[in-house]
Amino acid sequence: MRHSTKRRGPDVDLTPLVDTLFMLILFFVLTAAFVQGRIDVNLPRVSGSSIAGTPNVIVVQKDGSLLWNGKPAELEEVSSLARRASDKGQPILIAGDEEANYGAVVSVLDSLQKAGIENVSLAVGGESP
Repeated sequence: MRHSTKRRGPDVDLTPLVDTLFMLILFFVLTAAFVQGRIDVNLPRVSGSSIAGTPNVIVVQKDGSLLWNGKPAELEEVSSLARRASDKGQPILIAGDEEANYGAVVSVLDSLQKAGIENVSLAVGGESP
């Protein structure tokens, strides 16, 4: 009596294929999410605008500390001094160091807005070469 022996084909492990497909799906989903949230902004260049009169200058230094007309000051003090200067019609200029944290400049602008000051200028460098 002969036993019929059937030959079995080689077993193929699909686990690496499934892992690779999941990684590709994850890559495409994340890439699509980043592309949709991107905003293209062309920042303006400055050539030579100026402020009439001598402005009161708020300096935001690299470390986030503030100066009011060259003297160290806290954020609350800067807001009250700027309010008084604005009431007298004096211009206000914010000069943020190039390496200063962007959030520090925004907090100064927010503080001035809460104090009711809307006419504030930002100091910028000249034209880039």
